[in-house]
Amino acid sequence: MKRLAVYLAVTFGLTWGLLIPAGIALGTFEHGESSSLVMVVLIAASMFFPLVGALAANAASGSEGRIDLGLKLRLEGNLRLYLAAWFAPAVFTLLGCVVFFVLNPSLFDPSMESFLAADAAAAGASSDQLAAQMPPAPVLLTSSLFAALTIAPFINAIPAAGEEIGWRGLLLPTLCERLSERGAVLVSGVIWGLWHAPVIAMGHNYGMDYAGFPLVGILVMIVACTAIGCALGYLRLNTGSMWPCALAHGAINAIASTGVAFCTVGPGPLGPSPLGLVAGIPMMALGVVCWLQLSPAKPQP
Repeated sequence: MKRLAVYLAVTFGLTWGLLIPAGIALGTFEHGESSSLVMVVLIAASMFFPLVGALAANAASGSEGRIDLGLKLRLEGNLRLYLAAWFAPAVFTLLGCVVFFVLNPSLFDPSMESFLAADAAAAGASSDQLAAQMPPAPVLLTSSLFAALTIAPFINAIPAAGEEIGWRGLLLPTLCERLSERGAVLVSGVIWGLWHAPVIAMGHNYGMDYAGFPLVGILVMIVACTAIGCALGYLRLNTGSMWPCALAHGAINAIASTGVAFCTVGPGPLGPSPLGLVAGIPMMALGVVCWLQLSPAKPQP
């Protein structure tokens, strides 16, 4: 299918074609993405490459082959799903933090000393200096949660839309032309996770200090994106809009680092972010529930 081929070629071509050579040149495959401000900017910019891929695929398909990207809000009749997109990521992420720290109590750091020390090292300051400038942990947690539950999801939804117009706006409905809804969300989730491979190899999301780096991190990211993609796919297929997907994506990004702030070690393939295998258990369960609500039947020819 021409639309699918063009989308994948442009999206992966732009992302991998830019980030892999840049990572080699900047040394971020050895020292991590945070070692280069240029790479941080490039990774942020890459969130819009699926949008470029979607526009290119639609343009290449001609007027008869174009697909509705779901750019209309379609609020009427879908308010509950929009509210779920707004608040459910925080609920399931915090549940995941509880699961992770209950199973790994030695990693829980209520004082945030480890987090502050890591930030201080990155800033070239002492942890005591940084701690003196920061509010107490309860205040910081409260303010972070307030932002994550109010304005941050909507701000984050803007760059998240750069991805969602591609993954759920074009890719998912394109796959639904050949596969069942259940099959389409699984395939699109795997592709979405694989797209992240270069940044995972630079330490994005999971760091670099874990057994099996970076292959294990790439595989865990594929699992996480497939599970989350089931929930986002449910939103897209039941509202006809990609905007609740962008809102949920933005809400996940707003809350994802909360557990990391209270962990004695950085993020890893197990957690404490919702993209880890352990901390992600509640989010994965949500994905399974959403997947079961989708149609198992293939479209009629």
